[in-house]
Amino acid sequence: METLLSKLRNLATPKSAFLVLALFILNAIILGRVDQPLSDLANGEPKLDLRFGYDLPTVERLFNAYGEQGREMYVWDLLVDTPFPVLGGLATILFVLPAFPNPRWQKRLVIAPITFILTDLLENVLILFFIQSHPSLPSGLVAFSSFVTQVKRSAFYIIVVELVISGIVVIFAEVKRMVLRRA
Repeated sequence: METLLSKLRNLATPKSAFLVLALFILNAIILGRVDQPLSDLANGEPKLDLRFGYDLPTVERLFNAYGEQGREMYVWDLLVDTPFPVLGGLATILFVLPAFPNPRWQKRLVIAPITFILTDLLENVLILFFIQSHPSLPSGLVAFSSFVTQVKRSAFYIIVVELVISGIVVIFAEVKRMVLRRA
């Protein structure tokens, strides 16, 4: 963990943090547009990744509503979704590290972004497996995937808070630095 943190500390500049944040926002906008046809096929129901858990009947109902064409669209959706956790988690880390220079705090505050990245990527693999396995979906794996999604969603809510707070701290520090440089 310390090796990873030391490498990330070298990358953690306001410029790199804002660049990754901009890419994250762009990916989120594109993902929202790619998600819309799936929602339309399912009468407005959110896809699995956007729920706080689900069960086998829900997955079966959604996948049946999507039809073969919708399930193929979901595969493309997952491809667009793959950079989302990486960019979101990395943006959070790149803001957290300069905002909270204490190594103990840094170690604690990077847990949620790393958890978000890993669980979202695992969730994507599991959903891809479900798409390929449909209509034979293993209930135990659906339950596990639902748990992974719940952990991911929880980590996401935490990183949003971390990102906003650390972003504000970094912005104020940058403004202060620019003002002092001009004085």
